[in-house]
Amino acid sequence: MSHQNLKNHRKYYPLHHFIFYPVSLVLLIVSLFQVFKNINHNSSFVMIWSAISAVVVLMIVLSFMLRQHYALGLQDRIIINEFKFRYFALTGNRLENSTYQFSYAQIFALRFVEDEDLMELMHQTAQNDWSSSTIKQNIKNWKADDKRI
Repeated sequence: MSHQNLKNHRKYYPLHHFIFYPVSLVLLIVSLFQVFKNINHNSSFVMIWSAISAVVVLMIVLSFMLRQHYALGLQDRIIINEFKFRYFALTGNRLENSTYQFSYAQIFALRFVEDEDLMELMHQTAQNDWSSSTIKQNIKNWKADDKRI
């Protein structure tokens, strides 16, 4: 497995990203093409292809929402709890009782920091109110998160 960093930390699900969505988009394009090609000729043909287009759009939207919604919600909760535990393990104090107040996006970015750099980057983030992308750009030693959904 390659070393994870800023450029390669995104994860793809091949069946969805490279098969299902491209095939669905081709089907949508074909059905919309048929709608516009026959718009002045055959109204029943247009109605059928319009219905197919609507079903394909609905299928794409629902599949994306359902695939991601539950898994990402749970993953977010796990990341936050892991981060709180990590902070406790490093400091002996609860994050909720500290002076640090981070947004979820900041916590999600801070999870990629190795333990030896975490406290320094947390301090810089709190002082400068860094965005998640700025936090990621300032990570010296990247801690891989290979278990993401």
